[in-house]
Amino acid sequence: MKKLSRRVLAMGTAAVLLGCTPAALAADTNSAISVQLDGQNLTFTDAVPQVKDQRTFLPFRAVLEAMGAQVSNEGDVITAVRGGKTLTMTIGSAEAKVTEGGKETTLTMDVAPYVDAATWRTYVPVRFAAEAFDCAVGWDQDDMTAVIVDTGKLLDQAKEGKTFTYLEKYLDYAQKYQTGIWDTTLALDGSVTLMGAPIAIKGSASGTMADTTKLSMGMNMTMDMSKFIAEMNALTKGQNAASTPISAEDQAMIDALAKEGISMQMRGDMAGGKLYMNMSGKALEAAGMSPDVWYSMDLAALTQTAGIDFTALMDASKTMNYESLVKMALQSADLSDSTTAYTEALNAAKQVASFLSDSSFVKNGSDYTTTASITEDGAKVDLSLTLTTSGDKVVGYSMNMGMSAAANAEDASAGSVTMNMTASMDAKDQMKSHVTMDMMGFLGMDLTMTGGYTKGDKAPETEPPAGATVVPYETLLAPQA
Repeated sequence: MKKLSRRVLAMGTAAVLLGCTPAALAADTNSAISVQLDGQNLTFTDAVPQVKDQRTFLPFRAVLEAMGAQVSNEGDVITAVRGGKTLTMTIGSAEAKVTEGGKETTLTMDVAPYVDAATWRTYVPVRFAAEAFDCAVGWDQDDMTAVIVDTGKLLDQAKEGKTFTYLEKYLDYAQKYQTGIWDTTLALDGSVTLMGAPIAIKGSASGTMADTTKLSMGMNMTMDMSKFIAEMNALTKGQNAASTPISAEDQAMIDALAKEGISMQMRGDMAGGKLYMNMSGKALEAAGMSPDVWYSMDLAALTQTAGIDFTALMDASKTMNYESLVKMALQSADLSDSTTAYTEALNAAKQVASFLSDSSFVKNGSDYTTTASITEDGAKVDLSLTLTTSGDKVVGYSMNMGMSAAANAEDASAGSVTMNMTASMDAKDQMKSHVTMDMMGFLGMDLTMTGGYTKGDKAPETEPPAGATVVPYETLLAPQA
């Protein structure tokens, strides 16, 4: 199902962002390492690719110039400029700087550029250098080939002959929520099931967002586990097994979850990937969590471990333009086979382009809908995006993504995995989303969230209160002594 997963992820990313992990480049030897750029192998004359510290390094000048960048060296500082973006690295340093539109960002690599003593050529880590210029990168272990796909050129090919008027109107509409201060209220209702036994969930939230990145939110969620426990006890008795009585301490925690629930405060500035959480409730206190502690999360670092560029993710979620969506889709593309990688990447980009191009939208009154459906290897994904218009402007939208796949393509009795997600926003700034999921009858979910937005006038608090105790979120996951 390799081929389908790439296509589904490309289309799914587009749908979800409008409303995975690349393999590390490593090899065992420096011999016979090849580099492919946009489906064509590069030729190296006096300096060849090398592997160092389990990372593939490429001759700086040869590869960056092949990508259309202007490169230069001044002492230990190496610079590449392409398309209004400047990448600056220093020999022996894991820090790099990317400058674009007058804004400089400092990034940390896991390996540093170096000068090869035999050739006196400068070598840079291929993944970092290529991704800095919006290229997708993969590694073909069998052919010992680093695969680079220039996203910009790929976009031009995929968009050729297509227009995106409806998408542009949607983007104009979406800008309404991308700037300024917005207050929001939300309600959550639904259930999670385990082996058919339900846990009822209810919640409410209110908060403020500014410029899509700054946020302050307070919420409360209750979980009624009474039916779940009763059905689990009935299942145990049906299997002639002795059930274990619930202790008074555990019962008190269960009652607290149902009546008082868990309260949470969130603050953060997503532009830098920083999020802070404070959680309270008797059930959590019984589990040893202090209500006075704030937990910090570095989302940029977390997504990086999953091979996802957090900056690209935020750009896509903020601008929601075609280029950002395709870049995100390509992060999930399988570039591990150099014989098919570029074709697969181009097909993924073309599918996103086809889904969002004017020719795919069908008019029904004041609504315009585009749909896509992919079926392959026993799996299927259905997508739809409906834009509601008034005059010549988009005033609302509705999206749906449904996916189903056999748990085992070769064994139908193994069951299937299904998921359906819908999200909508109307002309009165009221939103609704619904998610259902079933994993082979073992784990299920049915959640509905409703709410709305109103213009606000007070910026959100993005950091914990002064003097608060702040600890990394990872401490919650650490084994207890």
